[in-house]
Amino acid sequence: MDSEKDDNLRDKTSHGRNNRPLLIVIILLLFIIIWLLIKPPVPLLPRPPLHEDSPGPEKPQKERMITGIVTAYKNNPHLDVNALELKTKTSGTVTIDFRPHTAEAVTRIGTLGQTVTLTYSLHPNDEVVGYQLMAIENKRSGIKQILKDLPPPPDVPNHQTQNFTLDKPVLITDQYGGIVALHKNDLLFHFKPGLVDDIAPLIKENNHFDLVAVRRPDDQGFINVNHDKVYIVLSITINNKTFLVR
Repeated sequence: MDSEKDDNLRDKTSHGRNNRPLLIVIILLLFIIIWLLIKPPVPLLPRPPLHEDSPGPEKPQKERMITGIVTAYKNNPHLDVNALELKTKTSGTVTIDFRPHTAEAVTRIGTLGQTVTLTYSLHPNDEVVGYQLMAIENKRSGIKQILKDLPPPPDVPNHQTQNFTLDKPVLITDQYGGIVALHKNDLLFHFKPGLVDDIAPLIKENNHFDLVAVRRPDDQGFINVNHDKVYIVLSITINNKTFLVR
């Protein structure tokens, strides 16, 4: 009889030991469930604003108007007029850019010393400039020009190519050191931005060039500050090697 009681006691003890890990697991699960129920919710952070250069939906241009006196005109590295200075009563002197092929129209309406009202955008989408001119109106004559109505010039003005041989021309570069043109006497040979970057060291190391180029007509709206004859370069030959640049 005592033997049976001892056996039952051992069975209960063994069963208790076997159930102990399961009990611990259940208790841990209960603690986890309670912690999940009572912990504070994680706050949702606001989405960071898009940087102006970040990809995303196109932003509408912010148009502004300003009135002042035209005091000066500026040019780009290609020596084409592409900006005006305006003296205003409220903002001092401001500089507003415009596309070079619109220079003739802009300077005709806004001659130096004239009072004009300008419509401009703050953040143009196609180029990096401070302010982009969209329209100009002469306050005295009332003449107005919307610049987007002026057709852009063709990439290659015409197909009447000419051959030139240049010895020791003046090398014209932009503020970053990129080559933009070769200048000789009253002739300026225009390179489209970026098209001679690969051969820039070769151009800088040499003084003799053979060019195939086409004349840019004077009636396309550009104004060269030196009144040079401007040619668009199609190819350049250096040390008997020819490179197409258009």
